[in-house]
Amino acid sequence: MSPAPTSTQTPDPTASESATPNTPYNGEILVVTSEVREGALEVTAMVPGVAESGGTCTLTRDDTQESVSVEATEGNGVTYCGLMSLPLADGSGEVPFHVEYFSSQVRAKSATATVELGQ
Repeated sequence: MSPAPTSTQTPDPTASESATPNTPYNGEILVVTSEVREGALEVTAMVPGVAESGGTCTLTRDDTQESVSVEATEGNGVTYCGLMSLPLADGSGEVPFHVEYFSSQVRAKSATATVELGQ
């Protein structure tokens, strides 16, 4: 009896459809923190299993397409996306967002997440 595989990865077909021709989609970003502070959406994230510097992390609001980018930093077995901040208008409701990472070797994207305004 052979041991069963511990994990199986299947490509995300929706993300690969929007991949740039030269850099295939090959990873997922984990959102580490997301909160509203002093009128801004503040998010940090990481790319597990990839340790490199020089890539770019981009936070994008899905409702307005506003975005901000920061340079990623290498960690121990991960790539960190430092604090990314987008100003928010006053109001209430949910703000949907996602984070993407691009380098010469890797393209990764988080699932869509939301933060609540007016708490």
